[in-house]
Amino acid sequence: MDRYLVKTDCIDCHERPECFVQRTKNAEEFYRTQKSHISYKKGETIIKLGTPVTSILYILDGLVKVYIEGPEKNIIIKLLTPHDFIGLTSLFGDNTYYFSAAALKETRVCSIDREGIKDLITQCCEFSRELSNWYCENYNIMLTKCLNLGLRQLNGKIANTLLYLNREKFREFDVFSYISRTDIAELSGISMESVVRILAEFSNDKIIELKGRKIEITDLDRLKIINQKG
Repeated sequence: MDRYLVKTDCIDCHERPECFVQRTKNAEEFYRTQKSHISYKKGETIIKLGTPVTSILYILDGLVKVYIEGPEKNIIIKLLTPHDFIGLTSLFGDNTYYFSAAALKETRVCSIDREGIKDLITQCCEFSRELSNWYCENYNIMLTKCLNLGLRQLNGKIANTLLYLNREKFREFDVFSYISRTDIAELSGISMESVVRILAEFSNDKIIELKGRKIEITDLDRLKIINQKG
């Protein structure tokens, strides 16, 4: 069988111990629903803006960027790591994706039929609560993104992006090994030239240390002050 597409279900899946389904009860029908494990290479598109939503994707491992495509440049909304979902915002809404997603490193996802997720929500209160927590967290991320794009000056935008990438969930992945300067620009909503200039200024001020494409924050307090001042 093609290693990039593996059919399975939750009963026989060796990923189950680390998956959200381990916490669900009385959902045997969902467990037996056939699912697909799909592998993506670094840089490969996972979903495309405007395509129909037929399934919800659950990230098994890897690193994914979610972005909105513009006529001249893209805006990265957020990064996703294992145990995150792709497509939940379209679960009860429109039948098309309003964003695109691509793998920043080799990534595997579990593709689950959208109706199966809907049924699980009605069957399992614990899963519904977990989903609500996920929505609340992502709603707050969206609000912060709006603030960063609309109100902050260039230095504040870069500071906010660096603090976002410094989260524990991303540090585990050595995220700067996979994030380019273009990605930082698209996360911050500014030009790549501005990113290069401001990173150099932060480096000269001993706020960060540049090691090739990698960035190490050396003065977290000053970076937080720049972020707060905007």
